[in-house]
Amino acid sequence: MPHDMRLIRDRAIILRAVPFEDRHRVVTALTESHGRISALARNCIQSRRFGGALELFTASEWEFSQRSEGADLYHLQEARAIRTHEGLRTHFAKMAMASLLGELMLRVSPEREACVDLFKLHANALSALDEIDAEVPPIAFLNGYLAKLLQWSGNQPRLQQCLECSRTLQSLWQQDAPACLAVIVQEAGWICEECRRGGVLHVRSRSEGQGVEMLEVGADAMADFFMSLVTPIRQVAATAHAGDESHRALFRVLEALMIYHVPGFDRLPLNSLKFLGLESSWRPPQDLRR
Repeated sequence: MPHDMRLIRDRAIILRAVPFEDRHRVVTALTESHGRISALARNCIQSRRFGGALELFTASEWEFSQRSEGADLYHLQEARAIRTHEGLRTHFAKMAMASLLGELMLRVSPEREACVDLFKLHANALSALDEIDAEVPPIAFLNGYLAKLLQWSGNQPRLQQCLECSRTLQSLWQQDAPACLAVIVQEAGWICEECRRGGVLHVRSRSEGQGVEMLEVGADAMADFFMSLVTPIRQVAATAHAGDESHRALFRVLEALMIYHVPGFDRLPLNSLKFLGLESSWRPPQDLRR
């Protein structure tokens, strides 16, 4: 390494790795102190230079450098695996879920900017997913992850009460038959069933034919959403009250909120959804405008 190249040390989680020429890889990782970065790992194909430290989902200690200010790629000098999460690569459903979390982080994480909270969320989520004792990871786990991404991005919806009549979420989800809420995506909030049937302004003022704007979800799932914001990601699935179908509806709500309110999120559909049997809210960009 040239003497004028400063060596940087940071913790990293592999999000993507693609071959480059015959023997190298370009590896994209979420780092604790430098955000999302891409680095060239030379001579790593068909060799054990980095051991298993560059495998997908692996958490590692990196040493890397930058040859010139503003260069697109860092150069990875050393990488030592801390936790391989090997179970995620050998279990199809867990691998699909972990891949989806990685896709989300590729879109949301800032490039070359410290994001300690995001790094901790992703690291804890992968570890929890690796340890989940279930054939198929609960959708409530994914929804908790999405809820925390919305919170981190500053786009946390108004969850406590109806946008129109101010009825509280707690009063609705504690009913014997949980109420159905209508989430107004543009306003990042919900209205209760009575207000929706009454044709309140929030509904009457909606122009039709502009993509996903209002989605239904049970009050019990919305309560799980609210609780996941203050619950560690490892405990989200265990503390969820709503059933699988309610959480499928909640997933569509959370994805739609990400699409509408997080800049750049709607560039492409999430590829890993097809392996998890989840219905997407994604529409072509011209159909869902700010």
